[in-house]
Formats: sequence, C-alpha cells, structure tokens
Amino acid sequence: MATAAITAERETYLNQEYGIKSWLLTVDHKRIALLYLLSITFFFFIGGFFALLIRLELLTPAGDLVQADTYNKLFTMHGQVMVFFFLIPSIPAVLGNFLVPLMIGAKDLAFPRINLLSWYLYIIAGVLMLHCMLTGGVDTGWTFYTPFSTAFSNTKVIEAGLAIFISGFSSILTGLNFVVTIHRMRAPGMTWNRLPLFIWAHYATSIIQLLGTPVIAVTLVLVVLERALHLGIFDPTRGGDPLLFQHLFWFYSHPAVYIMILPSMGVVTEIVPCFSRKRIFGYKFVALSSISIAVFGFLVWAHHMFVARRPCCTPSASLDCF
Repeated sequence: MATAAITAERETYLNQEYGIKSWLLTVDHKRIALLYLLSITFFFFIGGFFALLIRLELLTPAGDLVQADTYNKLFTMHGQVMVFFFLIPSIPAVLGNFLVPLMIGAKDLAFPRINLLSWYLYIIAGVLMLHCMLTGGVDTGWTFYTPFSTAFSNTKVIEAGLAIFISGFSSILTGLNFVVTIHRMRAPGMTWNRLPLFIWAHYATSIIQLLGTPVIAVTLVLVVLERALHLGIFDPTRGGDPLLFQHLFWFYSHPAVYIMILPSMGVVTEIVPCFSRKRIFGYKFVALSSISIAVFGFLVWAHHMFVARRPCCTPSASLDCF
C-alpha cells in the first residue's frame, strides 16, 4: 500500500484534467500561461518568417526575390506581428500569469474568467491579423503613420487596425487583473516592502498596460473611422493634423518598450541574488525605479518624432515634406 501511494502520480495542473475542452475552458492561471506561451511562440515564428524573407531580399542589391510593394508589406507585417503579438504580451502574459499568484501567495488571479477572456481576445485578434496577411497584407509600416494610412494606402489598413485594437483589450484586461491581484490578494504578512522585485516590475508594467493601451486603441479606431468615413482627424487636406497621430501613437509606444523590458529586469533581480546568495542591494530604490520608469516613460514620447519627417498633404510632395 505504501509503495503504491508513493508511486502514484501526483496531481498537478498538467494532469488534473485531460482533453482539449479542459484546456480551452480552464481558469487555472498556470494553464492560461501555457496557452499564451504556445500562441505567442506561433506568432514569433510567423514574424520570424517575415524577417527571413526580408533578409533574403537584402542579400543582393537587386529586388530579385520580392517586388517593392511586397517588401513594404513584409516589413510592415513583421513589425506588427513582432510588436503587438509577440513582444508586448510575451513576458507579462506568460511569466506574469504563471508566477505572480505563486510569488504573492495567492491561489489564482483576482479574475480568473477575465484572464481566460483576455487569451481569447488575443486569439481573435491573431486570427484577424492572419486573415489580413493572407488576403493582401498592409504596407503602412508598423506605425500606421498618417496621412498615408488614412488616405493613400490601398491595402488592408482597417483590418490590421481592428486586429491590434482587439489585441489591446487583451492587454488592458491582463494589466487590470495583475493590479487588482497584487493589491488585494497578497498573503498575510506580504507587505509592499516584502514584495519580490519581480512583482514590483510586473506591477509597473501593468500600470503601463492600463494607462497606455487605451490611447493606442482609440488612435487606431480614429484611423479606421477616418479611412472608412473620410473624416478630418489626421488628414491635413480636410483640416486634420497628422502630427496628432504621431503624438498619440508614441504616447503609448514609448512606454510599451518598458512592457517588454521591465519584467525582464525583474527576472534578473530575482536570479542574481538567488545564485550569488546575497540580498539585493538597495531593494527600495530598485522597486521605486521600476515605478519611476513606468511614470517617466509617459513623459518622453516626443523623441521618437525627431526622426520622422513632416507629414505631406499629397504623395507627390517631396521637398516640402522636410
């Protein structure tokens, strides 16, 4: 009897239930992290394939692999897939989902069903982006700069914009879940001064997701509306301001850099003390720096606009664009 009990398989989140249905309807944060891992890995290879085609085209000076229009589409879709479907959701959605509840002593995230919903929104957005790529693609550059994206491009700008808009809701719900979990579900005695630095980094990342993602979501909706209804929001020929788009886009996209790097820095602050067998030096300053990076990241977006030329009113304009 004792031998049978010892050799019996211990129940874990992997073998608690079997079958596709048990995975697709799970609310276990660890299983959802693995679902994100598989999905994000898939899009990583899609974006990597586009990068491979770009590098193959650049092997020779002549355009002997793809035409110029196709190259622009490859360049655009590589950027959109890698940024919005790999880099931004990768570490927060995978490591965050798996580790945050475990590291603060919680049984799960605050809203398990919303956590699963965020993954489904990510999948819906990814399927829409795949359909966009397979039916013609988009050539605006991953930044969707106006007025080219709203007035002159004849590719699937609306579909790509809607895909990223839906993906943004996934990011917002994920950030909301982590903020509430860290605030309300810490184990007794787990004060703010005792939180692991990875949790501080992830908390700062969640703030960026909550405050920054709605800006890019609304901006892309405005692009879609202007392209579909010919409004004068960004189009200078209709009284719009194309620089407004750049301000809104980079107000999110600069802090988005820290969505990728802050959790990675949090991982380093956990691994180095563990293997060096020393306490982290300056715990409070490291924790404060994570929050400060998130806050100041929203204040310095304009430097991205230094390398962007002044938007043109017509595609034929040349010297007046600088």
